Amino acid sequence: MKTSVRRALAGVGAAVLLTACSGPGPGVAADVNGHKITVKQVDDFAQVLCSLGEAQGSSTSGGTPTSQVRSQSLQILLTIALTNDMTDVSAHLNQARVSSIENQMNQSRDTVPAASQATFDSVVAEFARAQSATIDLGRQALQAAGKAGPISDQDAYTAGNQLRTVYAARKADIQVDPRFGTMVDGALKAGSGSLSVPVSQGARDAEASTPVSSHVTALPASQKCSS
Repeated sequence: MKTSVRRALAGVGAAVLLTACSGPGPGVAADVNGHKITVKQVDDFAQVLCSLGEAQGSSTSGGTPTSQVRSQSLQILLTIALTNDMTDVSAHLNQARVSSIENQMNQSRDTVPAASQATFDSVVAEFARAQSATIDLGRQALQAAGKAGPISDQDAYTAGNQLRTVYAARKADIQVDPRFGTMVDGALKAGSGSLSVPVSQGARDAEASTPVSSHVTALPASQKCSS
C-alpha cells in the first residue's frame, strides 16, 4: 500500500484473469455472474484515474489515451466485483485495516475535481473492503496449507489475489464488452475503443500495451486525459 493510488489500483486489476467471448449487452461494460458494470460507471471512474495520473505526472508525453484509462478503470471495477462475488466481503471486514487503506488513498482525493469526488469516495471504499477481504482469504489459505509463523499482509494479499485469479479464470461467468480490451494470455489488454481489428500502423499503435508518444500526441483532446 506504499505505491501511488493509481498504481495500487491498476496493479490489482491487471492481474485479474477474464474469460469472455461475447459482449454483455448495450450500456454494459462487463457482467460478473449477473453483476453488471455499466459503461457510465467505467467512464466516471476513468475521469478519476485521469485526474490522479495528471496530478502524479504519470501521463505519456502528449497525454494519456482515454481508451487505456477506461480499460484500467474496468479492471479495477472488475476486481471489486470478483471479490464480492467469490466471498462475503462483510464477513472479512477488518475495519482498522479498511480505514488504513482508505486513509492512504484519500491523500490524493484533493487532486480529483469536485464533480468526481463522490465517485472517488465510492470506489475507494469498495476497493478498501475488497483489499481487506483478499488479505483475509489469502491468510486463511496459507494457514490451511500449513505455513508456519506470522503471515504478513503482503504475503496474505499475494495469496488472496492468486485465489481471485483462479476464481475468475475457472469459476466466474464473466462477459466483457470487447471495446474495452482483448484477452491475451489470460490478462485484459487495453482496447482502442473500436470493434474493428487493427491493420494500419496507427491502429496498431493504438493497441500497444505502452502508449506510443507520436500516436498519443496526434489524438484529439477528446480522446486524451490531457492535451
